[in-house]
Amino acid sequence: MRGYTTLLSHILGSHPEISGYTETGRPYRTTRDLLGLRFATCHHGNYKKDCTYVLDKILHNKFYISEAILRRNDVSVIFMVREPLSTLRSVVSMPQKNRQPHTEKEALQHYAERLKMLIEMGGRLRRNGKSGFVIRAEDLISKTETVFRQLATFLQLRTPLDEHYSMFNLTGTRRYGDPSSFILEGKIERRRPKHAEIKISDPVLDEATTMYQRCLTELCNAFPQAAGATSEAPRH
Repeated sequence: MRGYTTLLSHILGSHPEISGYTETGRPYRTTRDLLGLRFATCHHGNYKKDCTYVLDKILHNKFYISEAILRRNDVSVIFMVREPLSTLRSVVSMPQKNRQPHTEKEALQHYAERLKMLIEMGGRLRRNGKSGFVIRAEDLISKTETVFRQLATFLQLRTPLDEHYSMFNLTGTRRYGDPSSFILEGKIERRRPKHAEIKISDPVLDEATTMYQRCLTELCNAFPQAAGATSEAPRH
């Protein structure tokens, strides 16, 4: 969450070989669930009949992926991780359903739990003899061409990715991705608010940074990563 995943999903979904662009909110236990993804993508728009991939964006730990699905040769996994300070500030800045802001401890809890799940998912992929691809979220913004080139190689796409992307039926709609104005630009917007007015305490940032470094180190040691991703995180 708050890791440019909506942006990446729109870029991928705008490629002629990839259907989908949003999160469908479903677990993947059996082949029937993969069929359900196709139906959901048709409903949401952007289903391409002759595509190579059908994309789903999974942001919550409750959506379980079974071993039977993970070990399939036609299933590819992309990990996207954003550095802790920007993530925590972004989560705190985002109002909840009751319009109350998140606290830094709530933001930390979600961030830490999600990183633990990514570590676990990486381990499960390795045990099943599968690979994944690791992207630091900020590299999508600052090292775009390198990320695109390496990601296209991982997915074995026949044509390059483009930083300009399409608008779809649910683009900018809450619950289906980033509802901010940035996603409506139709291209990567590099001038983004840093929410510097939101202060994150040192103990919270220290805990988040430790989890971030552990997660990125384990993933990058196991799988190819875009733009030479490292686990260094800014402190201001």
